[in-house]
Amino acid sequence: MRLKDPFSLKVAEMTKRTNKPRKPRDEESSDEVGLTCQHVGKAVDLTSVKKSVLSSVWLVCSDCLKERTMIDTDISTSHDIVVCLKCGFQGCNQSGIQHAVKHHQAFHPESHCITISLSTWKAWCFECNEELSTHCNKKALAQSLDFLQKHSVKAASGRLFIIKLQEDSSDYSDPPKGKVTAVNSTLVPVKGINNLGNTCFFNAVMQNLSQTHMLIDLIQEVKEKGYKLRICPPVETNLSPLTVTLPSPEPLTAAMFLFLLNMKEPGKDPLNPKLLFNQLCQKAPRFKGYQQQDSQELLHYLMDSIRVEETKRVKVGILKAFNNPTEKTADEDIKRQVKAYGKEGVRMNFIERIFVGELTNTIMCEECGHISTVKEAFIDISLPIIEERVSYLSFKYLLCQNCKCNTDELILFIVAVLADKKGEKMYTSARKQMLISSLPPVIILHLKRFHQAGMNFRKVNRHVDFPLILDMAPFCSALCKNLAAGERVLYSLYGIVEHSGSMRVGHYTAYVKVRPPQRKTEQHHKNLSGQGSWVYISDTTVQMVPESRVLNSQAYLLFYEELL
Repeated sequence: MRLKDPFSLKVAEMTKRTNKPRKPRDEESSDEVGLTCQHVGKAVDLTSVKKSVLSSVWLVCSDCLKERTMIDTDISTSHDIVVCLKCGFQGCNQSGIQHAVKHHQAFHPESHCITISLSTWKAWCFECNEELSTHCNKKALAQSLDFLQKHSVKAASGRLFIIKLQEDSSDYSDPPKGKVTAVNSTLVPVKGINNLGNTCFFNAVMQNLSQTHMLIDLIQEVKEKGYKLRICPPVETNLSPLTVTLPSPEPLTAAMFLFLLNMKEPGKDPLNPKLLFNQLCQKAPRFKGYQQQDSQELLHYLMDSIRVEETKRVKVGILKAFNNPTEKTADEDIKRQVKAYGKEGVRMNFIERIFVGELTNTIMCEECGHISTVKEAFIDISLPIIEERVSYLSFKYLLCQNCKCNTDELILFIVAVLADKKGEKMYTSARKQMLISSLPPVIILHLKRFHQAGMNFRKVNRHVDFPLILDMAPFCSALCKNLAAGERVLYSLYGIVEHSGSMRVGHYTAYVKVRPPQRKTEQHHKNLSGQGSWVYISDTTVQMVPESRVLNSQAYLLFYEELL
Protein backbone atom coordinates (compact mmCIF):
# COMPACT_ATOMS: atom_id res chain seq x y z
CA MET A 1 0.00 0.00 0.00
CA ARG A 2 1.47 3.33 -1.02
CA LEU A 3 1.27 5.89 1.75
CA LYS A 4 0.77 9.62 1.40
CA ASP A 5 3.64 12.07 1.59
CA PRO A 6 3.50 14.03 4.88
CA PHE A 7 3.64 17.32 3.03
CA SER A 8 0.66 16.43 0.88
CA LEU A 9 -1.64 16.18 3.89
CA LYS A 10 -4.20 18.86 4.36
CA VAL A 11 -3.23 21.57 6.78
CA ALA A 12 -6.21 20.70 8.95
CA GLU A 13 -4.85 17.19 9.39
CA MET A 14 -1.44 18.45 10.38
CA THR A 15 -2.48 20.73 13.21
CA LYS A 16 -5.45 22.54 14.66
CA ARG A 17 -3.69 25.88 14.50
CA THR A 18 -4.69 26.56 10.92
CA ASN A 19 -5.07 30.32 11.04
CA LYS A 20 -1.94 31.28 12.91
CA PRO A 21 -0.02 34.06 11.13
CA ARG A 22 3.53 33.60 10.02
CA LYS A 23 6.17 34.34 12.61
CA PRO A 24 8.77 37.03 11.97
CA ARG A 25 12.19 36.02 10.76
CA ASP A 26 14.65 35.07 13.46
CA GLU A 27 17.35 37.69 13.87
CA GLU A 28 20.16 35.14 13.56
CA SER A 29 18.81 33.41 10.47
CA SER A 30 20.55 33.43 7.14
CA ASP A 31 19.52 35.56 4.20
CA GLU A 32 18.36 32.52 2.22
CA VAL A 33 14.92 32.90 0.74
CA GLY A 34 12.38 30.74 2.59
CA LEU A 35 10.39 30.77 5.79
CA THR A 36 12.39 30.97 9.00
CA CYS A 37 10.90 29.86 12.29
CA GLN A 38 11.06 31.09 15.87
CA HIS A 39 10.45 27.55 17.19
CA VAL A 40 13.85 26.25 16.10
CA GLY A 41 15.53 27.27 19.35
CA LYS A 42 13.17 25.11 21.42
CA ALA A 43 12.38 22.37 18.92
CA VAL A 44 15.83 21.28 17.70
CA ASP A 45 18.18 19.21 19.88
CA LEU A 46 20.79 17.51 17.71
CA THR A 47 22.35 15.60 20.62
CA SER A 48 19.05 13.93 21.51
CA VAL A 49 18.34 13.23 17.83
CA LYS A 50 21.68 11.47 17.38
CA LYS A 51 21.20 9.35 20.50
CA SER A 52 17.70 8.29 19.51
CA VAL A 53 18.44 7.58 15.85
CA LEU A 54 21.53 5.49 16.62
CA SER A 55 19.59 3.30 19.05
CA SER A 56 16.41 2.86 16.98
CA VAL A 57 15.40 0.82 13.94
CA TRP A 58 16.22 3.09 11.01
CA LEU A 59 13.43 4.15 8.63
CA VAL A 60 10.66 2.55 10.71
CA CYS A 61 7.89 4.36 12.58
CA SER A 62 8.61 3.77 16.27
CA ASP A 63 4.93 3.55 17.21
CA CYS A 64 4.04 1.26 14.30
CA LEU A 65 6.84 -1.05 15.37
CA LYS A 66 5.66 -0.98 18.97
CA GLU A 67 2.03 -1.60 18.02
CA ARG A 68 2.90 -4.07 15.20
CA THR A 69 0.60 -2.22 12.82
CA MET A 70 3.04 -1.69 9.96
CA ILE A 71 1.43 -1.71 6.51
CA ASP A 72 4.43 -1.13 4.27
CA THR A 73 6.36 -4.40 4.29
CA ASP A 74 9.65 -2.83 3.22
CA ILE A 75 11.46 -1.56 6.30
CA SER A 76 14.18 -0.02 4.18
CA THR A 77 11.88 2.47 2.52
CA SER A 78 11.96 6.02 3.80
CA HIS A 79 8.53 7.03 2.47
CA ASP A 80 6.32 8.78 4.99
CA ILE A 81 8.78 8.61 7.87
CA VAL A 82 9.69 11.91 9.53
CA VAL A 83 12.09 12.57 12.39
CA CYS A 84 11.23 14.87 15.30
CA LEU A 85 14.20 17.20 15.68
CA LYS A 86 13.62 17.55 19.41
CA CYS A 87 13.87 13.91 20.45
CA GLY A 88 14.64 11.85 17.32
CA PHE A 89 11.26 10.08 17.28
CA GLN A 90 10.60 8.46 13.89
CA GLY A 91 6.91 8.73 13.01
CA CYS A 92 4.69 7.99 10.04
CA ASN A 93 1.89 10.01 8.50
CA GLN A 94 -0.06 7.19 6.92
CA SER A 95 -3.77 7.79 6.63
CA GLY A 96 -5.75 6.96 9.76
CA ILE A 97 -2.67 6.59 11.96
CA GLN A 98 -0.50 9.71 11.65
CA HIS A 99 1.90 8.88 14.46
CA ALA A 100 4.02 11.91 13.61
CA VAL A 101 1.06 14.24 14.22
CA LYS A 102 0.06 12.39 17.39
CA HIS A 103 3.61 12.69 18.70
CA HIS A 104 3.53 16.45 18.17
CA GLN A 105 0.18 16.77 19.91
CA ALA A 106 1.12 14.50 22.84
CA PHE A 107 4.08 16.61 23.92
CA HIS A 108 4.51 20.33 24.47
CA PRO A 109 3.59 21.49 20.94
CA GLU A 110 6.27 24.16 20.59
CA SER A 111 9.02 21.73 21.68
CA HIS A 112 8.19 18.87 19.28
CA CYS A 113 6.87 20.73 16.26
CA ILE A 114 9.69 20.50 13.70
CA THR A 115 10.36 17.39 11.60
CA ILE A 116 12.47 16.37 8.62
CA SER A 117 11.15 13.90 6.05
CA LEU A 118 13.46 10.97 5.31
CA SER A 119 12.15 10.73 1.74
CA THR A 120 12.18 14.37 0.62
CA TRP A 121 14.62 15.81 3.20
CA LYS A 122 12.26 18.75 3.68
CA ALA A 123 11.68 20.37 7.07
CA TRP A 124 8.18 21.12 8.36
CA CYS A 125 6.92 23.05 11.37
CA PHE A 126 3.55 21.90 12.70
CA GLU A 127 3.12 25.18 14.59
CA CYS A 128 3.79 27.40 11.58
CA ASN A 129 2.09 25.02 9.13
CA GLU A 130 4.87 25.71 6.66
CA GLU A 131 7.87 24.15 5.03
CA LEU A 132 11.08 25.61 6.44
CA SER A 133 14.40 26.49 4.97
CA THR A 134 16.97 24.01 6.25
CA HIS A 135 19.63 26.71 6.42
CA CYS A 136 17.98 29.09 8.84
CA ASN A 137 18.28 29.79 12.56
CA LYS A 138 21.75 29.18 13.97
CA LYS A 139 22.46 26.46 11.42
CA ALA A 140 20.53 24.03 13.66
CA LEU A 141 18.36 22.71 10.86
CA ALA A 142 21.28 22.41 8.46
CA GLN A 143 23.30 20.43 11.00
CA SER A 144 20.37 18.12 11.70
CA LEU A 145 19.76 17.56 8.01
CA ASP A 146 23.45 16.85 7.43
CA PHE A 147 23.52 14.25 10.21
CA LEU A 148 20.37 12.47 9.01
CA GLN A 149 21.55 12.32 5.40
CA LYS A 150 24.98 10.97 6.37
CA HIS A 151 23.36 8.45 8.68
CA SER A 152 21.08 7.29 5.87
CA VAL A 153 23.99 6.79 3.49
CA LYS A 154 26.04 4.87 6.08
CA ALA A 155 23.08 2.72 7.07
CA ALA A 156 22.42 1.84 3.43
CA SER A 157 26.04 0.84 2.88
CA GLY A 158 26.26 -1.13 6.09
CA ARG A 159 29.31 0.79 7.32
CA LEU A 160 27.38 2.55 10.05
CA PHE A 161 26.82 -0.77 11.71
CA ILE A 162 30.53 -1.55 11.91
CA ILE A 163 31.22 1.84 13.44
CA LYS A 164 28.45 1.39 15.94
CA LEU A 165 29.67 -2.04 16.97
CA GLN A 166 33.08 -0.64 17.74
CA GLU A 167 31.76 2.31 19.68
CA ASP A 168 28.87 0.88 21.67
CA SER A 169 27.17 -2.46 22.16
CA SER A 170 24.50 -1.22 24.55
CA ASP A 171 21.72 -1.80 22.03
CA TYR A 172 21.90 -5.47 22.84
CA SER A 173 22.02 -5.39 26.62
CA ASP A 174 22.40 -2.95 29.47
CA PRO A 175 25.64 -3.23 31.45
CA PRO A 176 25.22 -5.21 34.68
CA LYS A 177 24.47 -3.02 37.69
CA GLY A 178 26.54 -3.37 40.83
CA LYS A 179 28.95 -6.18 41.55
CA VAL A 180 28.83 -9.10 39.15
CA THR A 181 29.68 -12.52 40.52
CA ALA A 182 31.92 -14.87 38.60
CA VAL A 183 30.16 -16.86 35.91
CA ASN A 184 30.92 -20.48 35.06
CA SER A 185 32.77 -20.00 31.79
CA THR A 186 32.05 -23.57 30.71
CA LEU A 187 28.32 -22.88 30.36
CA VAL A 188 26.67 -20.50 27.92
CA PRO A 189 23.78 -18.77 29.71
CA VAL A 190 20.32 -18.67 28.19
CA LYS A 191 18.69 -15.27 27.69
CA GLY A 192 15.42 -14.27 26.15
CA ILE A 193 15.36 -12.36 22.86
CA ASN A 194 12.92 -9.52 22.22
CA ASN A 195 10.34 -10.07 19.50
CA LEU A 196 10.53 -7.20 17.01
CA GLY A 197 7.18 -8.12 15.50
CA ASN A 198 6.57 -11.67 14.26
CA THR A 199 10.30 -12.45 14.55
CA CYS A 200 9.91 -15.60 16.67
CA PHE A 201 11.18 -17.60 13.66
CA PHE A 202 14.46 -15.69 13.93
CA ASN A 203 14.70 -15.83 17.74
CA ALA A 204 14.28 -19.62 17.88
CA VAL A 205 17.15 -20.19 15.43
CA MET A 206 19.43 -17.74 17.24
CA GLN A 207 18.85 -19.53 20.56
CA ASN A 208 20.17 -22.74 19.00
CA LEU A 209 23.16 -21.04 17.39
CA SER A 210 23.95 -19.39 20.72
CA GLN A 211 24.35 -22.86 22.26
CA THR A 212 26.62 -24.13 19.47
CA HIS A 213 29.94 -24.32 21.33
CA MET A 214 32.17 -24.70 18.30
CA LEU A 215 30.63 -21.57 16.77
CA ILE A 216 31.36 -19.54 19.90
CA ASP A 217 34.94 -20.83 20.00
CA LEU A 218 35.73 -20.06 16.35
CA ILE A 219 34.22 -16.60 16.61
CA GLN A 220 36.72 -15.77 19.34
CA GLU A 221 39.50 -16.50 16.83
CA VAL A 222 38.30 -14.75 13.69
CA LYS A 223 36.21 -11.81 14.94
CA GLU A 224 39.04 -9.26 14.93
CA LYS A 225 40.78 -7.46 12.11
CA GLY A 226 44.28 -8.78 11.52
CA TYR A 227 43.50 -12.46 12.18
CA LYS A 228 46.15 -14.67 10.57
CA LEU A 229 44.80 -17.48 8.40
CA ARG A 230 47.17 -20.21 7.23
CA ILE A 231 46.08 -21.76 3.92
CA CYS A 232 47.52 -25.13 2.92
CA PRO A 233 46.59 -26.07 -0.67
CA PRO A 234 46.49 -29.74 -1.75
CA VAL A 235 49.80 -31.42 -2.56
CA GLU A 236 48.98 -31.68 -6.27
CA THR A 237 49.04 -27.87 -6.61
CA ASN A 238 52.76 -27.76 -5.72
CA LEU A 239 52.11 -24.65 -3.64
CA SER A 240 53.58 -23.85 -0.23
CA PRO A 241 51.34 -22.85 2.69
CA LEU A 242 50.35 -19.18 2.67
CA THR A 243 49.57 -17.06 5.74
CA VAL A 244 47.18 -14.19 5.02
CA THR A 245 45.96 -11.33 7.19
CA LEU A 246 42.20 -10.91 7.16
CA PRO A 247 40.51 -7.48 7.12
CA SER A 248 37.61 -6.55 9.41
CA PRO A 249 34.49 -8.72 9.18
CA GLU A 250 31.70 -7.55 6.88
CA PRO A 251 28.53 -5.99 8.45
CA LEU A 252 26.34 -9.08 8.85
CA THR A 253 29.18 -11.22 10.15
CA ALA A 254 30.22 -8.51 12.60
CA ALA A 255 26.63 -8.27 13.81
CA MET A 256 26.53 -12.05 14.29
CA PHE A 257 29.76 -11.96 16.28
CA LEU A 258 28.54 -9.24 18.61
CA PHE A 259 25.15 -10.85 19.15
CA LEU A 260 26.58 -14.24 20.09
CA LEU A 261 29.18 -12.70 22.38
CA ASN A 262 26.49 -10.69 24.13
CA MET A 263 24.41 -13.83 24.56
CA LYS A 264 27.38 -15.33 26.42
CA GLU A 265 27.80 -12.37 28.77
CA PRO A 266 26.32 -12.47 32.31
CA GLY A 267 22.96 -10.87 32.93
CA LYS A 268 19.35 -12.01 32.68
CA ASP A 269 17.80 -9.19 30.67
CA PRO A 270 16.52 -10.13 27.18
CA LEU A 271 18.63 -9.02 24.23
CA ASN A 272 17.39 -6.79 21.44
CA PRO A 273 18.30 -8.40 18.09
CA LYS A 274 17.34 -5.46 15.86
CA LEU A 275 20.87 -4.68 14.66
CA LEU A 276 21.56 -8.24 13.59
CA PHE A 277 18.08 -8.71 12.14
CA ASN A 278 18.25 -5.48 10.14
CA GLN A 279 21.64 -6.44 8.72
CA LEU A 280 20.16 -9.75 7.60
CA CYS A 281 17.25 -7.89 5.98
CA GLN A 282 19.77 -5.90 3.95
CA LYS A 283 21.05 -9.21 2.51
CA ALA A 284 17.67 -10.93 2.30
CA PRO A 285 14.84 -8.39 1.75
CA ARG A 286 12.25 -11.18 1.99
CA PHE A 287 12.45 -10.91 5.79
CA LYS A 288 11.60 -7.20 5.84
CA GLY A 289 8.20 -6.07 7.00
CA TYR A 290 7.88 -8.13 10.19
CA GLN A 291 5.70 -10.82 8.65
CA GLN A 292 5.56 -14.47 9.66
CA GLN A 293 8.46 -16.35 8.06
CA ASP A 294 10.04 -19.79 8.05
CA SER A 295 12.87 -20.71 10.44
CA GLN A 296 14.55 -23.09 8.00
CA GLU A 297 14.64 -20.45 5.26
CA LEU A 298 15.98 -17.95 7.78
CA LEU A 299 18.75 -20.36 8.72
CA HIS A 300 19.75 -20.85 5.07
CA TYR A 301 19.78 -17.15 4.23
CA LEU A 302 21.72 -16.29 7.38
CA MET A 303 24.43 -18.89 6.86
CA ASP A 304 24.72 -18.40 3.10
CA SER A 305 25.02 -14.62 3.52
CA ILE A 306 27.74 -14.99 6.14
CA ARG A 307 29.57 -17.51 3.95
CA VAL A 308 29.58 -14.98 1.11
CA GLU A 309 30.93 -12.25 3.39
CA GLU A 310 33.65 -14.49 4.82
CA THR A 311 34.61 -15.67 1.33
CA LYS A 312 35.09 -12.05 0.30
CA ARG A 313 37.12 -11.43 3.45
CA VAL A 314 39.48 -14.33 2.69
CA LYS A 315 39.89 -13.32 -0.95
CA VAL A 316 40.83 -9.78 0.06
CA GLY A 317 43.51 -11.20 2.36
CA ILE A 318 44.90 -13.44 -0.40
CA LEU A 319 45.05 -10.61 -2.94
CA LYS A 320 46.81 -8.41 -0.41
CA ALA A 321 49.42 -11.14 0.12
CA PHE A 322 50.12 -10.95 -3.64
CA ASN A 323 50.25 -7.12 -3.58
CA ASN A 324 46.68 -6.78 -4.88
CA PRO A 325 47.11 -8.01 -8.45
CA THR A 326 44.51 -7.18 -11.10
CA GLU A 327 43.54 -8.95 -14.29
CA LYS A 328 45.90 -6.66 -16.20
CA THR A 329 48.90 -6.82 -13.84
CA ALA A 330 48.78 -10.51 -12.86
CA ASP A 331 50.56 -13.09 -15.00
CA GLU A 332 49.17 -16.59 -15.51
CA ASP A 333 51.19 -18.10 -12.67
CA ILE A 334 49.94 -15.56 -10.13
CA LYS A 335 46.37 -16.08 -11.34
CA ARG A 336 46.77 -19.81 -10.84
CA GLN A 337 48.14 -19.38 -7.32
CA VAL A 338 45.47 -16.89 -6.27
CA LYS A 339 42.76 -19.23 -7.57
CA ALA A 340 44.24 -22.25 -5.78
CA TYR A 341 44.66 -20.45 -2.46
CA GLY A 342 41.19 -18.95 -2.82
CA LYS A 343 39.54 -22.31 -3.45
CA GLU A 344 41.10 -23.77 -0.34
CA GLY A 345 40.70 -20.62 1.72
CA VAL A 346 36.94 -20.33 1.31
CA ARG A 347 36.58 -23.82 2.80
CA MET A 348 38.18 -22.54 6.00
CA ASN A 349 35.46 -20.07 6.97
CA PHE A 350 33.71 -20.92 10.23
CA ILE A 351 30.32 -21.70 8.64
CA GLU A 352 31.95 -24.22 6.32
CA ARG A 353 33.98 -25.79 9.13
CA ILE A 354 31.00 -26.22 11.47
CA PHE A 355 27.79 -26.77 9.49
CA VAL A 356 28.54 -27.76 5.89
CA GLY A 357 28.62 -31.42 4.91
CA GLU A 358 28.50 -33.29 1.62
CA LEU A 359 25.97 -35.67 0.07
CA THR A 360 26.84 -38.07 -2.74
CA ASN A 361 24.02 -38.96 -5.13
CA THR A 362 24.62 -42.23 -6.94
CA ILE A 363 22.38 -43.22 -9.86
CA MET A 364 22.68 -46.67 -11.45
CA CYS A 365 20.91 -47.55 -14.67
CA GLU A 366 19.39 -51.00 -14.25
CA GLU A 367 19.47 -51.55 -18.03
CA CYS A 368 23.16 -50.99 -18.72
CA GLY A 369 24.64 -50.83 -15.25
CA HIS A 370 26.14 -47.37 -15.80
CA ILE A 371 26.77 -45.50 -12.56
CA SER A 372 27.00 -41.72 -12.20
CA THR A 373 27.69 -39.75 -9.03
CA VAL A 374 26.99 -36.15 -8.11
CA LYS A 375 28.25 -34.46 -4.96
CA GLU A 376 26.48 -31.54 -3.31
CA ALA A 377 27.04 -29.55 -0.15
CA PHE A 378 24.38 -29.24 2.52
CA ILE A 379 23.75 -27.06 5.56
CA ASP A 380 20.85 -29.20 6.72
CA ILE A 381 19.20 -32.44 5.67
CA SER A 382 15.47 -32.24 4.89
CA LEU A 383 13.30 -35.23 5.77
CA PRO A 384 9.70 -35.53 4.54
CA ILE A 385 7.13 -36.56 7.12
CA ILE A 386 5.17 -39.58 5.95
CA GLU A 387 1.41 -39.28 6.34
CA GLU A 388 0.70 -43.00 6.12
CA ARG A 389 -1.47 -44.42 8.89
CA VAL A 390 1.30 -45.97 10.96
CA SER A 391 1.10 -46.16 14.73
CA TYR A 392 3.93 -43.68 15.18
CA LEU A 393 6.68 -42.05 13.20
CA SER A 394 10.22 -42.76 14.27
CA PHE A 395 13.24 -40.80 13.21
CA LYS A 396 14.94 -43.84 11.72
CA TYR A 397 11.79 -44.62 9.74
CA LEU A 398 12.01 -41.23 8.04
CA LEU A 399 15.63 -41.77 7.12
CA CYS A 400 15.09 -45.25 5.74
CA GLN A 401 11.46 -45.00 4.65
CA ASN A 402 12.10 -46.20 1.10
CA CYS A 403 15.05 -48.47 1.71
CA LYS A 404 15.21 -51.13 -1.01
CA CYS A 405 18.01 -53.21 0.48
CA ASN A 406 18.84 -55.05 3.67
CA THR A 407 21.02 -52.28 5.09
CA ASP A 408 20.21 -49.04 6.88
CA GLU A 409 21.63 -46.87 4.11
CA LEU A 410 19.74 -43.68 3.30
CA ILE A 411 18.02 -44.72 0.06
CA LEU A 412 15.38 -42.25 -0.88
CA PHE A 413 13.51 -43.58 -3.86
CA ILE A 414 13.47 -45.35 -7.19
CA VAL A 415 13.26 -42.95 -10.13
CA ALA A 416 12.58 -43.36 -13.87
CA VAL A 417 15.48 -42.03 -16.75
CA LEU A 418 13.38 -40.92 -19.56
CA ALA A 419 14.67 -41.32 -23.09
CA ASP A 420 13.12 -40.35 -26.45
CA LYS A 421 13.92 -42.77 -29.28
CA LYS A 422 12.54 -42.21 -32.78
CA GLY A 423 9.64 -40.18 -31.47
CA GLU A 424 8.60 -42.94 -29.11
CA LYS A 425 9.03 -42.56 -25.35
CA MET A 426 11.08 -45.29 -23.74
CA TYR A 427 11.38 -45.56 -19.95
CA THR A 428 14.49 -46.96 -18.35
CA SER A 429 14.50 -47.94 -14.68
CA ALA A 430 17.19 -46.46 -12.49
CA ARG A 431 18.17 -46.68 -8.89
CA LYS A 432 19.10 -43.56 -6.88
CA GLN A 433 20.97 -43.61 -3.62
CA MET A 434 21.92 -40.68 -1.38
CA LEU A 435 24.65 -41.14 1.22
CA ILE A 436 26.60 -38.69 3.34
CA SER A 437 30.18 -38.48 2.08
CA SER A 438 31.37 -35.80 4.50
CA LEU A 439 30.02 -35.23 8.00
CA PRO A 440 30.16 -31.74 9.59
CA PRO A 441 30.71 -31.29 13.34
CA VAL A 442 27.13 -30.04 13.65
CA ILE A 443 24.26 -31.68 11.76
CA ILE A 444 20.93 -29.88 11.37
CA LEU A 445 17.95 -32.03 10.44
CA HIS A 446 14.83 -30.41 8.98
CA LEU A 447 11.48 -32.15 9.35
CA LYS A 448 9.40 -30.99 6.38
CA ARG A 449 6.15 -30.10 8.12
CA PHE A 450 5.07 -27.60 5.45
CA HIS A 451 4.23 -28.79 1.96
CA GLN A 452 2.02 -28.02 -0.97
CA ALA A 453 -1.15 -30.06 -1.53
CA GLY A 454 -2.60 -29.08 -4.89
CA MET A 455 -3.08 -25.33 -4.86
CA ASN A 456 -2.86 -25.11 -1.07
CA PHE A 457 -0.09 -25.20 1.49
CA ARG A 458 -0.61 -27.20 4.62
CA LYS A 459 1.21 -28.28 7.75
CA VAL A 460 1.77 -31.82 9.01
CA ASN A 461 1.24 -31.80 12.79
CA ARG A 462 2.12 -35.44 13.44
CA HIS A 463 4.60 -36.19 16.18
CA VAL A 464 7.95 -37.67 15.14
CA ASP A 465 10.09 -39.61 17.60
CA PHE A 466 13.71 -38.46 17.52
CA PRO A 467 16.69 -39.76 19.52
CA LEU A 468 18.87 -37.93 22.00
CA ILE A 469 21.87 -39.82 20.62
CA LEU A 470 21.97 -40.39 16.86
CA ASP A 471 24.34 -42.81 15.11
CA MET A 472 25.02 -41.41 11.62
CA ALA A 473 27.25 -44.32 10.51
CA PRO A 474 24.44 -46.23 8.71
CA PHE A 475 23.78 -43.21 6.50
CA CYS A 476 27.38 -42.55 5.46
CA SER A 477 29.34 -43.83 2.50
CA ALA A 478 32.25 -46.19 3.12
CA LEU A 479 34.76 -43.48 2.22
CA CYS A 480 33.16 -41.08 4.69
CA LYS A 481 33.06 -43.49 7.58
CA ASN A 482 36.42 -45.18 7.12
CA LEU A 483 35.51 -47.19 10.20
CA ALA A 484 35.82 -50.75 11.32
CA ALA A 485 32.73 -52.92 11.12
CA GLY A 486 30.26 -52.08 13.85
CA GLU A 487 31.89 -48.78 14.80
CA ARG A 488 29.53 -45.84 15.34
CA VAL A 489 29.55 -42.09 14.55
CA LEU A 490 27.59 -40.58 17.40
CA TYR A 491 25.88 -37.18 17.56
CA SER A 492 24.13 -35.71 20.59
CA LEU A 493 20.98 -33.57 20.42
CA TYR A 494 21.45 -30.09 21.91
CA GLY A 495 18.81 -27.90 20.31
CA ILE A 496 15.35 -27.86 18.76
CA VAL A 497 13.27 -25.32 16.88
CA GLU A 498 9.61 -26.13 17.45
CA HIS A 499 6.65 -24.87 15.45
CA SER A 500 3.22 -24.88 17.05
CA GLY A 501 -0.04 -23.89 15.40
CA SER A 502 -1.00 -23.90 11.75
CA MET A 503 0.16 -22.39 8.46
CA ARG A 504 -1.87 -19.25 9.08
CA VAL A 505 -1.26 -18.75 12.79
CA GLY A 506 1.84 -20.29 14.31
CA HIS A 507 4.66 -19.65 16.74
CA TYR A 508 8.31 -20.72 16.84
CA THR A 509 10.00 -21.62 20.12
CA ALA A 510 13.30 -23.28 21.06
CA TYR A 511 14.61 -25.98 23.36
CA VAL A 512 18.33 -25.85 24.11
CA LYS A 513 20.58 -28.02 26.24
CA VAL A 514 22.85 -26.08 28.61
CA ARG A 515 25.94 -28.24 28.90
CA PRO A 516 29.71 -27.93 29.35
CA PRO A 517 31.76 -27.92 26.15
CA GLN A 518 33.34 -31.18 25.10
CA ARG A 519 36.95 -32.02 25.70
CA LYS A 520 38.76 -34.62 23.63
CA THR A 521 40.19 -36.22 26.75
CA GLU A 522 36.77 -36.83 28.26
CA GLN A 523 34.73 -40.00 27.85
CA HIS A 524 31.34 -39.02 26.41
CA HIS A 525 29.96 -42.40 25.45
CA LYS A 526 28.63 -43.17 28.92
CA ASN A 527 25.43 -41.68 30.29
CA LEU A 528 25.43 -39.20 27.39
CA SER A 529 21.76 -38.27 27.60
CA GLY A 530 22.04 -37.31 31.26
CA GLN A 531 24.54 -34.48 30.83
CA GLY A 532 23.23 -30.93 30.91
CA SER A 533 19.84 -29.31 31.51
CA TRP A 534 17.11 -28.50 29.02
CA VAL A 535 15.66 -25.00 28.73
CA TYR A 536 12.55 -23.84 26.87
CA ILE A 537 12.57 -20.34 25.32
CA SER A 538 9.66 -18.48 23.76
CA ASP A 539 11.01 -15.03 22.82
CA THR A 540 11.66 -13.47 26.26
CA THR A 541 10.21 -16.38 28.30
CA VAL A 542 12.90 -18.74 29.63
CA GLN A 543 12.23 -21.78 31.81
CA MET A 544 13.77 -25.12 32.76
CA VAL A 545 11.91 -28.18 31.45
CA PRO A 546 12.23 -31.95 31.90
CA GLU A 547 13.69 -34.11 29.16
CA SER A 548 10.30 -35.76 28.61
CA ARG A 549 8.81 -32.47 27.44
CA VAL A 550 11.65 -32.03 24.97
CA LEU A 551 11.07 -35.47 23.48
CA ASN A 552 7.35 -34.72 23.08
CA SER A 553 7.91 -31.44 21.25
CA GLN A 554 6.69 -30.85 17.69
CA ALA A 555 10.20 -30.57 16.32
CA TYR A 556 10.87 -28.64 13.11
CA LEU A 557 14.67 -28.27 13.21
CA LEU A 558 16.98 -30.57 15.20
CA PHE A 559 20.56 -29.60 16.08
CA TYR A 560 23.05 -32.43 16.75
CA GLU A 561 26.74 -32.08 17.66
CA GLU A 562 29.37 -34.75 17.05
CA LEU A 563 30.58 -36.54 20.16
CA LEU A 564 34.34 -36.41 20.37
